[in-house]
Amino acid sequence: MALRNQVALITGGGRGVGKAIALAFAREGAKIAVCARTEAQVAATAQQIASTGAICSYHVTDVSGEAAVTEMVARVENELGPVDILVNNAAELPLATITNTTTEMWDRVISINLRGPFLCARAVLPGMIRRRHGRIINIGSSAGRRGYEEQGAYCASKHGLIGLSKVLAIEGQPYGIRVNVISPGGVVTELSRELRESRGPVDPADWMTPEEVAEAAVYIATQDGAAMTDDLILRRYKSDSWR
Repeated sequence: MALRNQVALITGGGRGVGKAIALAFAREGAKIAVCARTEAQVAATAQQIASTGAICSYHVTDVSGEAAVTEMVARVENELGPVDILVNNAAELPLATITNTTTEMWDRVISINLRGPFLCARAVLPGMIRRRHGRIINIGSSAGRRGYEEQGAYCASKHGLIGLSKVLAIEGQPYGIRVNVISPGGVVTELSRELRESRGPVDPADWMTPEEVAEAAVYIATQDGAAMTDDLILRRYKSDSWR
């Protein structure tokens, strides 16, 4: 129960990696707040967590909206207490070449994948600074380090997220705030379904599971000594090494 009584806010918590992290943190004793845009999914996650005896609230929120994020954080803090851990996981991954990427598509991906983490981090930081304690875990991607065909907007957003994380880490360090990035590549989720199908027949066993990413998140969330992991890179075992 390494996270006993800590309040963890997880965006994109209705399915996939976000849901897996929420369940893993709950098993470690955290009080969980999950948010997503689809009420049925996020409510189901909350119900599953509550059925284990853990404390959980859910919030239907579009993290690209400034007022919505401010209201969500206020509700979480009122219901569960100050946010100790923020996991920025919500993301979109449409596939399109640059020439086929519409302005609306570009703006939506940047709004969810980059503006969202900025708004959520900005909302929880004042409380973390006052308490001189907190963690912000940003779920990045191998696309934050490399370029991939048909992922222009996604790659740009994830490269930007790493830059944002670097500044958050610098500004948070004097106040005891740890900022980390987990960068997985090749995870079986609804988000990656179109990507997997577009690449032809693949063996699902070759792809990481959301639960494996959640294990990494637990490790990051409980790292408390002198050692610090800035960016934890996870790759599929059968992918090319050291790329």
